[in-house]
Amino acid sequence: MKIFSAALTLFVAGAASAAEQSSEVLAPTVHQMRLEDGALTGPGADLILADIPSAQFILVGEDHGFADPPEIALALAKAARPHGLVNHVVEIGPLTDEWVEPRLNNGGPDALATALAGRPIAIPFLGMREDAALADYFLKNAPRRRDVLWGVDQEFIGATLIWLERLEAIAKTDAARKLAADALAAERAAFAKGDFGAMFMFAAAPETFAAMRAAFAGDREAASVIDALDESAAIYRAYNAGKNYASNADRIAYIRREFLRQYGAAKGPAPRALFKMGAIHLGLGTTFLSTFDLGALTEGIAAENGLKVLRVLVLPLAGRQTAIAPSAEGPFKTSEMKSELTAEILKAIGVDESAVGDEGYAVIPLEPVRRKLEQKGLNALDPEQRFFLLGYDYLVTTKSARGDAALAKIARLSRLFHSR
Repeated sequence: MKIFSAALTLFVAGAASAAEQSSEVLAPTVHQMRLEDGALTGPGADLILADIPSAQFILVGEDHGFADPPEIALALAKAARPHGLVNHVVEIGPLTDEWVEPRLNNGGPDALATALAGRPIAIPFLGMREDAALADYFLKNAPRRRDVLWGVDQEFIGATLIWLERLEAIAKTDAARKLAADALAAERAAFAKGDFGAMFMFAAAPETFAAMRAAFAGDREAASVIDALDESAAIYRAYNAGKNYASNADRIAYIRREFLRQYGAAKGPAPRALFKMGAIHLGLGTTFLSTFDLGALTEGIAAENGLKVLRVLVLPLAGRQTAIAPSAEGPFKTSEMKSELTAEILKAIGVDESAVGDEGYAVIPLEPVRRKLEQKGLNALDPEQRFFLLGYDYLVTTKSARGDAALAKIARLSRLFHSR
């Protein structure tokens, strides 16, 4: 028994020694990266770019309101172009996608800005200069200039300013026209005041949509608009009623359905796509909101095709961020920020903030971090930190983040609209 105990002691000591050595070898390493003339450069860029040839899907998860994620995504798209990257998955509704693509095709971001005059936040993120440039790149460089963008999300709360106007325009009876016009007038007033409770997506009840279907009976275009708004409004209503899980689950079911529909309709073997969405949507595994999102779905699809998924998490540590929300003062507000979440993640993985330079980007490969933390360390993380550290390949952060900039005409016309 003493011999066995001695042997066990030696084994445990040896294992501990090996673990300590492994921990030293696998300590988090911070690699520098820069964005120069639209291309990623530096040791951090070399790591990420090396994964592109084998990636069917490139997923760029972001915290909204920064110019950096769409600019990094554009650089990745350019690097992936020789490897067959064609499509861009966008956090907009499929109906709005059909509205956006011809406008970008016919005049780029300037044409989109003109079309959005008077409704600056009718579509999420593509009303911002960097996101519009990213989408425009895909459209201008695709072998076919249609069905290049895959809008997979619910219709945005501000999309009503487009679609209620469209319903008014195509109405065939005075009753239908008045119904749409009254709803549109109320919606414009709600947005001008920043009155969320009065906005159509929150206020419209199932009876509202039943009345619309009756008024527009027999009109196929109107039916598709009403159906999309109805399904999206149900998601918003659930959230507004405090049914957060139900709202998120229904939204993600919508996203997964629309992605699979558009992916299935794409031509060619294993269509490659770049995603740029909120970070929770694109991580691998069950999210900290107890949902199984789009990022998890892509893993199996790529594996079936003998390819991989490249996941890049862009979470700035500090800089400037643009908040986008309807209000009486205008929808855009850019201010200084310091991310508590990013600071906590860096602390949890043993990276001092001083390792993030004052300029450029810091790139941290996350697989070595996971191996350093091991199961005990991973289990000790809070759910949000754990999801991000397990769900992405690289963390990209910076101390000099730049806020998203609204397309010039949108910002100017928005100021005029709110100064009346």
